[in-house]
Amino acid sequence: MKIAFVSGLYPPAVIGGGEIVLQTLVEGIHSQGHEVLVLTTKEDGETDRSWLNGVPVIRVPIKNVYWHGRRERPGPLKRALWHAVDSSNIAMMSVAREILQQERPDVLNVHATEGWSAGVLKVGKSLGIPTVQVLHSSNFLCPNSNMFRNGHSCKTRCVSCAILRIRHRSMSEHADAVIGVSRFILDKHLSRGYFSKAKHQVAIHNARDLPIDSIVRTTKTDAEPDRRLRFGFIGTLTAAKGIELLIQEFLSLGDCPAELLVAGTGKPEYEARLMSRYANSRIRFLGYKKQTDFLPNVDVLVVPSLCDEALGMVVAEAFAFGIPVIASRRGGIPEMVDDGANGCLFEPDRSGELTTTMASFINGERDFTSMSRSAKASAHKYLDVESWVEMHMRVNQDLVATHGA
Repeated sequence: MKIAFVSGLYPPAVIGGGEIVLQTLVEGIHSQGHEVLVLTTKEDGETDRSWLNGVPVIRVPIKNVYWHGRRERPGPLKRALWHAVDSSNIAMMSVAREILQQERPDVLNVHATEGWSAGVLKVGKSLGIPTVQVLHSSNFLCPNSNMFRNGHSCKTRCVSCAILRIRHRSMSEHADAVIGVSRFILDKHLSRGYFSKAKHQVAIHNARDLPIDSIVRTTKTDAEPDRRLRFGFIGTLTAAKGIELLIQEFLSLGDCPAELLVAGTGKPEYEARLMSRYANSRIRFLGYKKQTDFLPNVDVLVVPSLCDEALGMVVAEAFAFGIPVIASRRGGIPEMVDDGANGCLFEPDRSGELTTTMASFINGERDFTSMSRSAKASAHKYLDVESWVEMHMRVNQDLVATHGA
């Protein structure tokens, strides 16, 4: 079977976890003997074909006001113009059509429409190619992909989002199948009338291939029983990730035998403000760290997201190291955290609830050994890349087998 994958970005162009997840999936399918092809964008130049780990990748110069793979964030007017063009980028759709006509894949998998526009689904449909949309975020509903604004998670869509996404709902009707990386993100779209014509509507959690067997974890309970309990945060330093909520609630604990390790980067001015406003000997800002370097030195990971994340793979990564997770009841995260077993859930809108939860770990109210064991057991399905690839292939194979029936 030949599968063409479409994504606005693909490694080495990476701005989030979605690109890494897609690469793992593509290479996993390729390793099973299937023919694969990736269509993605680049900043400028000519369209070119290269190979990454044996996978052919066609990179097309974006036809918009800027390339979204850059780290620098343009001003609001330029972003609005970009999204207006992207809502129905006829030029990029034309390029996609030409490539797909030449390549003639058996099935089309669309992951991130940004850069190509949601109209790429219509292109696949018009060429008679069975088409799958994989939802990694709320991008079909919100240009920011997370429905978060002014420090709060949006309960309904704002006017600007509704305008800039006016075509996405109709474009979603061209998908023959839709896969959500969580039940939450899938239902969020289906409940709003998106992808109503998709014959297959399934949720498949992501998986990661982590080299954890060779890593030794140092916990408070073994090598250093008298040291402070280490709470950890790893991720992008933004308001939507809840980093300030975490710091504020941690400081509310007062002088206690615990410290907070913060790994990650954000806008320089925001980072500087965090480090200045919350300077404290028990809070350490470590900058960028790889998960495999950071997590082995953490006792409890905190994922305080204020926005509705589709799925928090950092939770699975912590579980892989046997680390319990304290996480907000937001998005797809509660599908991963079994409250009281492999971690704890808290409501971020309730002041003090996170403080109380952290205190329960410090005071020994939690059975840390049992929670660590449960976390480790919970990691298995998120590390089983082979089974994850098989689930995606099953959807593709069923779709091809029934296409036109």
